[in-house]
Amino acid sequence: MVTVAGAEGALRKLLGSIRRIGLLSGLTVFGVLVFYGACTARVNPNEWGVEQVRFGIKTGIKERAFTPGLYFVPFGTTMHDFPREIHVLEASFDKTESLGKAKTEDVREGVEKFFQRRDKVLGRETHRVIDAFNVQTSDGYAVICDVTLLYSISDPVRIAKDFGWGSLYVDSFAVNTFRNGVLQTIGKMNAETFYNEELRIAAVKDAETFLRARFAERGFKVETLLLRNYVYAENYEKALQEKKVAVQTTEKNRKEALVNEEHAKLEQIQSKGNAAITIAESEVNAQIAKIRAEAELYASQTRAKADKEVNVAQAEAKRLKADALNSSGGKYVVALETAKMFENIEGAVMTPEQYISFIRNAWAVIGVSSGSVPGPVAAPAGVKK
Repeated sequence: MVTVAGAEGALRKLLGSIRRIGLLSGLTVFGVLVFYGACTARVNPNEWGVEQVRFGIKTGIKERAFTPGLYFVPFGTTMHDFPREIHVLEASFDKTESLGKAKTEDVREGVEKFFQRRDKVLGRETHRVIDAFNVQTSDGYAVICDVTLLYSISDPVRIAKDFGWGSLYVDSFAVNTFRNGVLQTIGKMNAETFYNEELRIAAVKDAETFLRARFAERGFKVETLLLRNYVYAENYEKALQEKKVAVQTTEKNRKEALVNEEHAKLEQIQSKGNAAITIAESEVNAQIAKIRAEAELYASQTRAKADKEVNVAQAEAKRLKADALNSSGGKYVVALETAKMFENIEGAVMTPEQYISFIRNAWAVIGVSSGSVPGPVAAPAGVKK
């Protein structure tokens, strides 16, 4: 095997150079990483950044809130982060109510797991669940209220100075202020007022205004306050039901009285109408009877007048006939008429002499002499000769 003089030494020098270069590179990278980690800070999109100077002439919290981005941080300075998203502070009895409705142990375990998973997903820092508020109303009853407050951080520098880092502001300020504000404002209502939508909404608005002012003083912004549900105490629920039943019964009786009153008015109107109809019918019947009586009277008077005129005419005719008979020519007419009477006598037993004698006697009675008769008297057909 052929060897070159000095090859091993050159190889050792080359390896030493490589080692030095690698070591320097590693130290450089490590130094850069250390510098990057120690002198830079990143503020995420959903965060605020607040600097705290630990060493130097001016220590403390800088009067600047950093928005999302990458920043150079000198040695001895720390960048603290605060969440920018909406905080949910929930005074709820959902878990207690759900556990109370669970009938088996398996269901209870499922409820516990659901709420644990829910808290984990929503986040402990920005979502806090506390017990529902037991509101003592102005009339002495208790109403359990399920209330939710939505708020956010508007001044992280103020919060860092007042409460420090992390989520200490939630326990030391937000929860207590939230509870006291709701109890002071909503507690002014009486228990029955919760059923009145307008008054209930007005009370919630008052509580929201109060909390908005208190939270703004400490660097927070209240988004909204929600009264999601409320439950009365059992004794009040029973008393309220009895009261509502009594009120509804009273209202029912009042409306029934109004209905009866209207029925009475209707019957009175109907009675007046029937009376008016009866009176009108009586008046019409009276008018009809009057008209009939007048018609009958008129007819009687007309008939009497006609009968009178007929009788007068008949009497006048008789008078004229009598006058005519009493005249000179009238006697002969009577004599002839008397003679004609015997023409209708059938089967008479008279001799012609007796018949002539009878006629002459009749003429003598009426004042007619036989010598003045214009012609001989012929015996009727039924007189025997």
